[in-house]
Order: sequence, then structure tokens, then C-alpha cells
Amino acid sequence: MKARKILQILAVLVLLLWGGTFVTFYATGRIENHVDKRFRTWALVAGMGLCVVGLFNFATMKRREVCTHDHGDGDGDGCCGHDHDHKHGHEHHHDCGHDHHHHHEHDHGHACCGHDHDHQEHGHELHDHELHDHEQPTSAILTAVIVLTIPLLMAARFSKDSFSSEYLQKWGKIEREIQQLRLAEKRAAKAKANAAGQQTVAAASTPPSKTSPEASAAADAPPGAEATPAAQNTAADTPPSGADSSGDGGAEWGSFTMADLERMVPKNSEGKFLLDVPQIFYTAGDEELMHVMEGIPVETVAQVMEETQHNPNGNRLKLFRLFIECCAADARPLSIPIEFGAKPPAHEELGWVKVTGKIHYSEEEGDIIPLIQVDSMVPTPEPSEAMMY
Repeated sequence: MKARKILQILAVLVLLLWGGTFVTFYATGRIENHVDKRFRTWALVAGMGLCVVGLFNFATMKRREVCTHDHGDGDGDGCCGHDHDHKHGHEHHHDCGHDHHHHHEHDHGHACCGHDHDHQEHGHELHDHELHDHEQPTSAILTAVIVLTIPLLMAARFSKDSFSSEYLQKWGKIEREIQQLRLAEKRAAKAKANAAGQQTVAAASTPPSKTSPEASAAADAPPGAEATPAAQNTAADTPPSGADSSGDGGAEWGSFTMADLERMVPKNSEGKFLLDVPQIFYTAGDEELMHVMEGIPVETVAQVMEETQHNPNGNRLKLFRLFIECCAADARPLSIPIEFGAKPPAHEELGWVKVTGKIHYSEEEGDIIPLIQVDSMVPTPEPSEAMMY
């Protein structure tokens, strides 16, 4: 009985621990480094709900100690609180100093008369009212408590609420490689489309041969006669010489311009465009964007670390921002190189910096690398929203 009560208290404490952790992370602001702002309120609600359930279980613990399932509703005054009705076809003689003569059909309760009723002879054992077969073993409950508490306590106590540099280097490299694969596929598809278009134009521009039906019909037609429908179609499908898609009604319609950039992106007091690292990262491969943004002055705030890719001269560092969709478990570091004229200055690894410079798109080993040619880099406080969503 005592062991079961201890386990009940442990179960209540587990609920309060989980609920209290959620509420504490929300109250202290630590949740901002783990969960998107859209889900933070729900984390608070979940924590408060767990605490309410834990307190309810604690308040009703004494009630649940009473056996609440049916063992046969009798009026016996047995010590266990419920009646056991036994039918026997024999007599009992007890050594308590008086004769107990039992008829072939009789009831007897577990009255505390001071003598022993051995039910082994009747084909069943005494009912254990403290341990029932449907209860979980103590070892299973203790294992569950350990699994639910130890990892949570260690994570809450020792977590730095940030990622290690090894994680950022690994996943930053993966994100860049994925981006370059997409760009390669895009370039290949465009080259294929251009080749197909050139073949179509060349075929349409080729005059029909003299042996073709169209040519024969035109040659046999009397002077002044109209061309056949087939000949008319062939002439209509042939583009005029000197056709150019760069006219006012051609490909220029809907193209991205500097005016669009100035309308969409704010500037600082010095006229530099305020762009985040992910925005610069995703411009690579879009020819219109690269054409407009090449060489524009920018300012950005990000974390800085060593650059391990595309850095043969050792004059580059790397800026990155963490981008998450739901929680820290799916966080992805998006990064771009920053290039200095000489050796990079001293910096705090993973520290926050403000960088100004000009955007440049460099093609290296078949990859298109968006980077910033640095004018200045200074330490800056961590922004209120360290992660981007």
C-alpha cells in the first residue's frame, strides 16, 4: 500500500515537472529560441493544463486508494469491505472451541471471529486486496518516471538555447549544396528550352524545298493565282526577319527592375538596402534579380563564423541566420560568404555583427555564390528575434 502511494505521488510530480517546465520557458523568454511565435501560446496552455491535471490527481489521491470495482455485492461484514459468497458441498469443523456445522448450501463472510478459514481446499486462494492483477508492475512505473524526467531535467538545465558551431557548419554546407543542385537543374532546364526554341525557329525559317507539295503547287499555279492554304500557313508561321523579343510587348513585360527593388526593400539613413541573409541567399540563380542586385550597397545583421567553403585565399568569413518553420528541431542555417580585401579582422565566433558592403555574384567551380564585399563589420547586440520564420 505504501509503495503504491509513493508511485502515485511520483506520477503527480512528473505531470507538474513537465507543465512547470513549459510555463517557466514561456515566462522567462527561453521559448523564443525554441518555438515559432505562432506556437508559443499553445506551449503555455499545454503547460498549464499539465499542472492542472497533476494537482487534480493529487487532490483525489485518497479517494482512488479505495477499491472501486465489484467483487460481488453482498451484505457481509467482512474486514475487506466486500462479500465473498462461497457455495460448498461439505462441512467445516473449526478448532476455535465451538462447532460450526455448515449445511450443503451456505454463506459465510470473512468475519473476524479469530479462527482461520483456509480456502485452499475450495479451489481458490485468498483475494489480495492490495495488489490486483490489472495493476502495472512497480518496475514499469519507475522506468516510465525515469524516462520522462531525466532527459527533460538535463535538457532544461544544460541547454545553451543555441546550436553548436559544428551543427551550423554541417547544415550550412548541406543547405548550400541543395541550393546549388537546384540552380544546376534550373540552368539545365533553361539550356534545354533554349536549344529546343532555336531548333523550332531554324525549322520555321527554312524555306520549303522545291520538291515539297507546297513548292510544286506554287510552281504549277498560273500567274496571278492565290497561294494554296498550305502555302499560306507556311508563310504565316515564318517569323519576320529581325524579330526581337526585347520590344515593348515582349519579354521585358513584368521584368524585375531597380525601381521594384527600391519600392520593396527599405534603406538605412545612408541609402543602403536593408536585406537579411536568407533574402540574399535565395537571389542566386535568378538572372533578373542578380542583374539588378549586382553591386548594390547593403546592410545586414547576422551571426558570423569561419568560412570553410570557397575560401582559397583565406579572406572570407561567413554570415548566417537560423530559419525555422515550427521549432528549433527543424532549424536551418542559411549562410553567405563575406569577402575582405585582406585577412579578416578578429571576431567572436557565432557573435552578432552588422555588415555593410556591396553584393556580388561569383561563379566558382560551376557554382553561383552570392556574397558581400565588405566595407565595414562591427559587433552589434543580438536582435529580439534571433531566429527567422
